[in-house]
Amino acid sequence: MTARRLLLALPAATALAVLTACGGGDDVGGTAATAGSTTGGASSSAPDAAGGGMSAAADVQLDDQSGDGTTVQVTSVSAPEDGFVVVTLDEDAGGQVLGWAQVPAGVSTGVQVDLDDPVPATAGDDDTEVTATLYADTERDGSWSPGDVAVAEPRDGDGDDDGDDVVDDDADYRVA
Repeated sequence: MTARRLLLALPAATALAVLTACGGGDDVGGTAATAGSTTGGASSSAPDAAGGGMSAAADVQLDDQSGDGTTVQVTSVSAPEDGFVVVTLDEDAGGQVLGWAQVPAGVSTGVQVDLDDPVPATAGDDDTEVTATLYADTERDGSWSPGDVAVAEPRDGDGDDDGDDVVDDDADYRVA
């Protein structure tokens, strides 16, 4: 009877050892991003909890647009952690903060930023240049303030990085 149990246990132990070896357990990249829930007009995909990070680098995409000047639509935001996208006038126009929106860690698309101060109308055919900048919630209070820190642009190894660049994008805005 003991030999019979040994013969039954040996294949089971071998299968367990093989399956454990196949699992690897070294999955650094996490799972593939999937479409997340829609909140606040933005669709997001959060990073996996086990990996603690994202496969995509921090990024902001802002396209040229027109509107009544009270909102700006940020095309996409890829945030390594919870934070904010802050819309300002171009630095040449003073860099005034117009408004901000909270963004979760991961990729968010169609982020609507309601502006506290509207985009100023310009004379003639001129557009106003606005900038969307990604900020980390460094104060951990869920509300953007000047004390929060802009996310540094990822280094890409091309030698052009000066360490002062932040994740942002500019676009022309036409007040209609």
